[in-house]
Amino acid sequence: VADVPIYGRIATLKLFKPPCESKNLLFITTERHLFCVLAYDAHKGELVTRAMGDLTDRIGRPTELGQIGIVDPECRMIG
Repeated sequence: VADVPIYGRIATLKLFKPPCESKNLLFITTERHLFCVLAYDAHKGELVTRAMGDLTDRIGRPTELGQIGIVDPECRMIG
């Protein structure tokens, strides 16, 4: 069990396993449209950030129903 701080309110939390990976990855988005993909390093006993970024759409407007996180079953795309 790992106890780590996440700065922001979590909007989406999805666990997925790409075909080329031996372990699951965790996809997290916050209400301020930031995201990260985390993996667990068993040798070091810590979480490793595999990807991070900003999901803000500067042209469109925010959705009325809130954020939705979807991972393609074959892990080709995360939306």
